[in-house]
Amino acid sequence: MSNEDMSDWGLPSRKNYPYDAPSAVELIHAVEECITEEIMPSSDGVTKWKLRIAANALRIAIREIENEASHKDTLQTVLTDLEAIDMPDLSEKIKAGHYDDRFEILQEKLLSIVTMKLEVANPSHFQ
Repeated sequence: MSNEDMSDWGLPSRKNYPYDAPSAVELIHAVEECITEEIMPSSDGVTKWKLRIAANALRIAIREIENEASHKDTLQTVLTDLEAIDMPDLSEKIKAGHYDDRFEILQEKLLSIVTMKLEVANPSHFQ
């Protein structure tokens, strides 16, 4: 007789530890799907427009959750490379001319921040 617990072998692996399924992303996706596939088709005018906005906001929330860790790492790397503590500090240093002699590097780093934000807000921009 084995001491191995086989009671949940038929279930999907737990990716949402310490929480139970469904995950936050799965819940948000379910609401977005309900809006776009069930409610929106029978709506019209302003209601349909508002539902599109709501569905898009939910898709943005999903992308934020899914990319949060890597984007925090990217931002921290940019801030470290530019010797800034945080975004307000970076802004102050830019205004003060701290990077005037390193414009190309500043431009490259700022572009990586903008790219990261566009990946979440509007990924179709890159298509």
